[in-house]
Amino acid sequence: MNSDYLLRTYRETGVLHPLPALSSIEVQQAEQNYRALCEPGQTILRADRRVFGHLLHPWVAQLVAHPAVLKVVRALIGANVLAWVSEFNVKAPRTDGFFSWHQDLYYWQHRYSDSATIPIVTVWLAITEATEENGAMRVLPGSHSALIEHTERPHPDNMLTRAQHVSAGVDESKAVHLRLCAGEFSVHHPLLFHASGPNQSSSSRIGLVTRYVAPHVVPSVRPAYTWLVSGEDLSGNWDHIAPMDALSGPPLRERCINAVQAATGARFK
Repeated sequence: MNSDYLLRTYRETGVLHPLPALSSIEVQQAEQNYRALCEPGQTILRADRRVFGHLLHPWVAQLVAHPAVLKVVRALIGANVLAWVSEFNVKAPRTDGFFSWHQDLYYWQHRYSDSATIPIVTVWLAITEATEENGAMRVLPGSHSALIEHTERPHPDNMLTRAQHVSAGVDESKAVHLRLCAGEFSVHHPLLFHASGPNQSSSSRIGLVTRYVAPHVVPSVRPAYTWLVSGEDLSGNWDHIAPMDALSGPPLRERCINAVQAATGARFK
């Protein structure tokens, strides 16, 4: 698919899927690497280990900066790309965790010049397949025109930080499941309505979520850490960092977590 088609489809629907990225060998290695991070018998990482993995582990950094992913991201937000947050999104087998209908931008206070072409995207890279049975994301295409008020509906199984839910009614009959084979990815707009159900299957659903922004986006507070993964940054709005190793990376990851929490008012869970 050429860049013009990708951009046109994205602006009309707010989502692109499925898009190819990883080879079968890359998929196998990524899943092995992820499981090696987990405690024996577990598939869910603690919150402080689930996020900003690209700062500690070269293999996560390679996924965040994967050429197939960046080619699409550049087509949507421009040649200059910053990786703001990476996080593993995982549902263990036979578990009830779900995400209620929400918009990502509900949390973020970034500023940008044109709300019609917000230069922020989220990539969901499937390390294992994502299906309706195991809790794949579902979206409401075309719902990305405005930020909608959210209400907080506490529920022990809601995986969102504040269990928020869009206040407007959602027509579930128009929802589309983003089914992905392992190694494929989706991209969605920060205003797109999206949700996901529980994992009713016998296998883990493992994905890597990365938020990418253009350098001219202005963060609400500083420091605001990002990794320049494509092009250059002439704006000076962000504090640049780069991947580090497993020994020197944890303090930097802690600073990044604190910075995101200060900007969004929400804690990773």
